[in-house]
Order: sequence, then C-alpha cells, then structure tokens
Amino acid sequence: MIEKGNVDLTVLMNKIGQDQALAARVLKVANSPFYGFSRNIASLKDAGIMLGIHTLQHIVTAAGIIGHFSTERNLNFSHAAFWQHSIGTGICAKVLARHSALDQETAFTAGLLHDIGKLVLAVHFPNDFLRILEYRDEHDCLLKDAEKAVLDFDHSIIGAKITEHWKLPDLIISSIRYHHTPDAESVLPLAGLVHIADIICRGMEIGNGGDTLIPVISSGVMEDLGLDWDAVKNSLPEIEKLNASANVLVEQDDINTFDKCGGV
Repeated sequence: MIEKGNVDLTVLMNKIGQDQALAARVLKVANSPFYGFSRNIASLKDAGIMLGIHTLQHIVTAAGIIGHFSTERNLNFSHAAFWQHSIGTGICAKVLARHSALDQETAFTAGLLHDIGKLVLAVHFPNDFLRILEYRDEHDCLLKDAEKAVLDFDHSIIGAKITEHWKLPDLIISSIRYHHTPDAESVLPLAGLVHIADIICRGMEIGNGGDTLIPVISSGVMEDLGLDWDAVKNSLPEIEKLNASANVLVEQDDINTFDKCGGV
C-alpha cells in the first residue's frame, strides 16, 4: 500500500490495526522517548499522524523482519544482542546522515538490516554457523572472514540476496551488499554510511553483531561523505541517548511476542 504512493492514512492504519502485534508495536514506538512526543498517543490514527508514512513503513519493515525469524534458544547466538546492534547501527546511520545529505529514515533502515545475512545463517543454518564461529575463534578473525573461509561467501551476499527476494528498494540492497567493501567501484554513498555506523556501534559496544574485533573505518569513505572525526565525536552523545531510548524496539519479551503471534 505504501509503495503505491498516495496512500490514505486512515485506510493504512485500519490495515495495521488488523494485526494485534503490529498495532501494539506502532503504539509503543510512538509513545517511546525515541520520538519524544509531548503527549501520550492512544490511537493508531494519532500515531500515524505523528509518525508519518515514511516512519510507519520502517516500523512495519523492522517488525515484520523481527517476527519472520524464530527465536528458539541458541547458545551460540543472542537475538536480543543482534537486534540491539542492528538498531544501534540504524540510529547511528540516521544521525550521521544529517552531515552527508542522505535521507535519515532510509539510512536507519539500511543500518537496521545491514547484518540480516548473519541472522539467516544463525537461524536457518545453525551447523554452518557453528563452524564459522569455531573458525573465527581459532583464527582470531572477523566473522565475515570466517564466513568466507568456511562458505566461500559472507553474510553481506546472503543479506543482499534475501532483501532482493523480499523486493526491498535497490538502495537498501546495495548498502547491505557493500557495507564491508564501501571503497569498491560505483558503490553508492549509503553503503559507506552504514559501514561507518556499524563500526562506530562496535566501538560503543551497542549490542553484539558476532565480532570481538573492530574493523578499520575507511578514511576515503569518510571524506566522500563529508564526515570528519569532530562531527562523529560530537554525534556520539546523541547516538548513545537514542540507543538508550530505543530499547522499546528490541526488548526480548517483544521479540518473543512477535514470534508467538506469527509476526506480520
């Protein structure tokens, strides 16, 4: 409905209201400190007016993807830590997008989904994922390098393939595919922004994307995006504050509720 354009907000909110878990998530997000509205929002219609179509689209995307994956206990993978890192990367990308003339909401979605390929491996291919973790620990390397050694490809390719299958925008698919190789020829700036946001969140220890090591940020990408270290440093308090208030998006009980309700 949203992709068709000129969507009627009342019709959209009625559609969202048909999914109990999704409706609850939209209201919870609208009332969270993350958006900082001055009054309590009690109806889906008011939530839609306050949040806007663009933000609603990203909430639906996030909720749908969280609910799409099983949350069965896995000693080798923490869903909550994974989503904390993913949302943290989205928030960081959104904040830094202001300095790079990039769309903030698109930057958030790209950051949110950048590691979705890891989730596919952990949930649907647990034996391969365990081999990858063992290789990572044995060789003290980044997870992406362990993936390439074990599988001959890494999670960025898996993420690009699955989001292409889901028919997400090409800009998002490209940012997922190239967030580890932002210096490659003809790569769009959004991939570079996600690259930087991912590494900053690792340094700030926001969640856990599966690595103990921290890659080096590409200085060329920083320059291409018009970013400098002063701008990044000055953005850190806001990133930290937004992440503290964004727990509403990734609480473990909420993830389990979405799983039981069948997501969206």
